Amino acid sequence: MKKALLTALKRYPVFTVRAISDVLDVSRDYAYTVAYRLKKAGEIHEIEKGKYTMEEDAFLVASWITWPSYISGWAALNYYKLTEQLPFTIHVVTTRKRKNKIIAYGNSRIEFIKIKESAFFGFRRVVYQNKEIFIAEEEKALIDALATKKMSLGEARDIIENNKRKLNKTKLLSYAKITKGLAKKLKGFPYD
Repeated sequence: MKKALLTALKRYPVFTVRAISDVLDVSRDYAYTVAYRLKKAGEIHEIEKGKYTMEEDAFLVASWITWPSYISGWAALNYYKLTEQLPFTIHVVTTRKRKNKIIAYGNSRIEFIKIKESAFFGFRRVVYQNKEIFIAEEEKALIDALATKKMSLGEARDIIENNKRKLNKTKLLSYAKITKGLAKKLKGFPYD
């Protein structure tokens, strides 16, 4: 039973007690007991109250903790190799208000940033370590980092200057227009 349960749960980057209850076809109360025992045995890790994973990599679980959400900012830019800076904090953009805005997981911090629904676009689903994650497009990661003040204009200028062939200028400026106030700031940047 335990092996079959762990095999079934391994498919999910993040799961809840409800998933345990559904897989085992048991009550939620009993599923909580199972989760407690698995956690105590080191078979699963608790990310936050009621949310578990079997994964060690915070980047893999980050976009699955809150729905809807996607990884953005420095972590996304590093994923696309647009910066060599290794972010200690994984920024996750969401439209939901969260009680815990920062979660420590492994050696990383996952920080949730609430944005307006009108700014929730420009992300994709990619396969990372054989699982799907949600991550900002290159240009949107840059715009999100600027809009949420997680990056300075100087840092953005350097990234754009060093990655002219990897970034789509039209898309970058169009995303900046939607995000109030950024279009004017990005107009004079060296794209060509």
